[in-house]
Amino acid sequence: MYTSNLFSLDAFPVGCMVTDNKRRIIYCNRHLEECHGYSTEELLGADLFTLLNKASQIMYDTYIVPILEREKKCYEIRLTMETKSKHTLPIMVSILCNDCTNERFFWSISSASRTEQLFEELTKTKNLLEQKASLLRRASDTDQLTGLPNRAALAKYLDQKVIARKKDDIAFALAFVDLDGFKEVNDLHGHHLGDKILQLVAKRLSSNLRADDLIARFGGDEFVIFLNGRFSAGLVEESLSRLIKKLAEPFDIDSVRLKLSASIGVTLYPQPKEVEPDQLIRQADQAMYQAKLAGKNQVCLFNVDNERIQKGKHAELSAIRAAMKAGEFELYYQPKVNMVTGRVLGAEALIRWNHPSEGLKSPATFLPALNNTPTGVELGKWVITSALCQLQTWLQQGLDLHVSVNVDGYHLQHSQFLHALSNILACFPGLPKQRLELEVLETSTIEDVKHVYSVLNACRGMGIRISLDDFGTGYSSLSHLRDLSVDTLKIDRSFVQNMLTSTGDLAILKGVIGFARAFDCDLVAEGVEVLEHSQQLIGLGCECGQGYFIARPMPAQDFGRWIAEWHQWEFQKKFKGVVN
Repeated sequence: MYTSNLFSLDAFPVGCMVTDNKRRIIYCNRHLEECHGYSTEELLGADLFTLLNKASQIMYDTYIVPILEREKKCYEIRLTMETKSKHTLPIMVSILCNDCTNERFFWSISSASRTEQLFEELTKTKNLLEQKASLLRRASDTDQLTGLPNRAALAKYLDQKVIARKKDDIAFALAFVDLDGFKEVNDLHGHHLGDKILQLVAKRLSSNLRADDLIARFGGDEFVIFLNGRFSAGLVEESLSRLIKKLAEPFDIDSVRLKLSASIGVTLYPQPKEVEPDQLIRQADQAMYQAKLAGKNQVCLFNVDNERIQKGKHAELSAIRAAMKAGEFELYYQPKVNMVTGRVLGAEALIRWNHPSEGLKSPATFLPALNNTPTGVELGKWVITSALCQLQTWLQQGLDLHVSVNVDGYHLQHSQFLHALSNILACFPGLPKQRLELEVLETSTIEDVKHVYSVLNACRGMGIRISLDDFGTGYSSLSHLRDLSVDTLKIDRSFVQNMLTSTGDLAILKGVIGFARAFDCDLVAEGVEVLEHSQQLIGLGCECGQGYFIARPMPAQDFGRWIAEWHQWEFQKKFKGVVN
């Protein structure tokens, strides 16, 4: 039966055989016949072991049969065939059982030596490809002129070191080297000699470094040195100063003697605050420029300047904390009005510092020092509390107003912001919460947008209004409007001030007004400085404004008198003829 049905397998380039569960051969093709020397007639009905040596027989009984019973197949098993002439032939077999009764086994038989030859050829090809890939990697990581690692290799090395820092106690110094006056050498002697100078500089640097240090050509006449080990400021400056002296020794090239110097900036790692590898390079580069400015041919440590800045900031924060205790801060209020009806809508609370010696200080002079500090958070609480206290007083006086307070992004991201705000509001139980509006600077919310959104939505849940300040200046304006429900958009003063002369700013302003309509938001324009601003804004559909043309920020005690004057005569005087 099998002979008639499977005769076409004679053309196969491998041996094909069928056996039963009693080891009888019931079919074999002619390729197999050519291998073992037995005729097909001799093998039909013969025992399988006729073709296998003793070791393979044992292998069949103890290993192959159990696998076939369990898995119904096995692949790439090495056996040894014994030919009719008693020669041995290594073979590779794969066997498949045709049904669950294990009555028929289908064999595929090939020469093991050929398989091994193919494997060896594939292995050689694989090794060759790996060698080529290694050469390409080395080429991509090597500066072709100097043979040093290039910028890409340095970046990989730094990444590995910073990652390893998390597991091991790794410390190092990173130095940025720039040759002084190298451009003049190129201009005077040509790029060919300049290239030779760079090659000699590379050799001189390498020969004066330790074996475990790394030097890379960063580009042009710039080199970066990676010094393994923990360094004090004094030790690293001493080591690099010796290197500068070596570089200052003359170079003799093509009968030309040249003298160069180098400026080196260095930064140390680890640092109190975790930094990225590229930031370390920028720090060293910045320090190198300081060395240039200081007269060249010297070493400058980045940490020296950084320490001075930190000390200055610490002193400024101490002065602000002392001013808070002394009650030197005060809120000024700038009105927001409807420029068509004259109605006073409310006021924005703006902090001022009554400095005992410097006079009245605007927030731009001291708020930057408070960014991301606990002192800044405490001052923010004081602003909200003071604004609510003043709002309560105005409402008791019969003034129909709301008050807005600026809130920076780092306040909103503080873990206790909502808890602190709830405690402040609890101190004013009779105050309508919708009278308070938080003005969020648009660009300040983008560090942790998801968290800020959840905080602001919680504030809206309390009844507090949310205003998106400086709208249009940040890169994520549309996503803010899409993902965050806000009550008011404030048009940034820069667009208002330039709309009379800049068609681009006017187009942006029209777009912001369109967004406000599309998202059903109130709209307030900042920076209304002249009558023409209000005329243009009203014509575009923005009726609410705030700016010096309306009123400058003023102390709270002056606000009631200003409202009276505004309603009596000032609105008519300023906006006469604006609305037909």
